[in-house]
Amino acid sequence: MTFYKLVRMVFFEVLAVLLILGSMFFFKETLDYLARRDYVAALLVMVIGVAVIGVGKEMARLALVQRD
Repeated sequence: MTFYKLVRMVFFEVLAVLLILGSMFFFKETLDYLARRDYVAALLVMVIGVAVIGVGKEMARLALVQRD
């Protein structure tokens, strides 16, 4: 395995973990908006959180492909 492939693999793995963990921030904000009874804002932030999880999932999948 070349150094370049190793760096790419580690980069995608770290990015995937950061995106998945970062999406938890959006779900925390969703709960804050729901506590304030701002349902539209809660829905929008929840959609963003789901989108960030989707991107993190794709980055994790790409990291698995990079291993081969």
